Amino acid sequence: MKKIIAIALVLCMVFALCACSGSSKKTEEIKIDQDINFLVHVKAGGALDVRARVIAEYLAKELGVNVTVTNVPGAGGATCMTQAKSQPTGDYDLVFATATVFGSLPIFTPDLTYTLDDFIPLAPVDVESFGLYACPAQTGIESFEDLVAYSKENKIIFGSGGVGNITHLMQAYLYKTLGMDAETLTHNGGIEGITNCMGGHNVVLMVGQETARPYVESGDIVPILTFSAEDYTGYEGKTVPSVLKVGGKDDNVYQSLMVIVCNATVDEAHEALLRDALNKVINLPECQADLKEVGLIYTPTMNEEELLAYLKGEYENMGSIVEFVG
Repeated sequence: MKKIIAIALVLCMVFALCACSGSSKKTEEIKIDQDINFLVHVKAGGALDVRARVIAEYLAKELGVNVTVTNVPGAGGATCMTQAKSQPTGDYDLVFATATVFGSLPIFTPDLTYTLDDFIPLAPVDVESFGLYACPAQTGIESFEDLVAYSKENKIIFGSGGVGNITHLMQAYLYKTLGMDAETLTHNGGIEGITNCMGGHNVVLMVGQETARPYVESGDIVPILTFSAEDYTGYEGKTVPSVLKVGGKDDNVYQSLMVIVCNATVDEAHEALLRDALNKVINLPECQADLKEVGLIYTPTMNEEELLAYLKGEYENMGSIVEFVG
């Protein structure tokens, strides 16, 4: 009888321990327990900014924390990326950036204090196409042929996000290919660049086609080429010629991936949680609808290995262009 009682007591203890263990696992469920700072490397109103604000709203609901968009413009994105690496405001800060901050910018600016290894790519969001724009009221330029004629007598002052930024690199490559004398005027974000163009401070600028849309529709600026392989017909009543039609090379065809990353210091469990949450909310039909309202073209489907490979390829592919531009 004593043996039976002893066995019963042991079994009770085992069941109790199992119950405690299960309870412990429940209380240790992985979650985000602090507010998130969502950094973007452009001023408010830019393509990255407006998309980030849509995503932040849905992500906050999904994670149950505040998600605040913070604009950190400057140096073509280097200021934002450097701050995200060295001065994070929280453990789970996110950065919404274009792939160029890991591609052309580090090649053109070798003294940067961050690399792709300092961040974990979490989710692709959109692929942005670019155009070249002029303000006829200031320069009389309404086509790329007009720009070529202008360049025979004048230096081309072109607006860009700064040396190493893709908007600088693609234009510098095109103008050097065609033998045009050109130099850049730096702006913080495409909206500022458009304002500069309308004010006569730059002759042309390269900017996202959706960012430029309201100004094209108002007639303040005109598109004179697209940096896509095919002509662009997305503006009503206009056919914008491909850069390949005006003498640009294959390397001048470019689209920029927008990607959300976190600091490499985030542990694997929370990395997975952030990745899953982002991919879930970005692909919600209602979030996609809101993103399309602010210019989203499409959200590419990439797993984490494909996304990382894309960003590494961005760096490798820019090397020859940077070498040519000098």
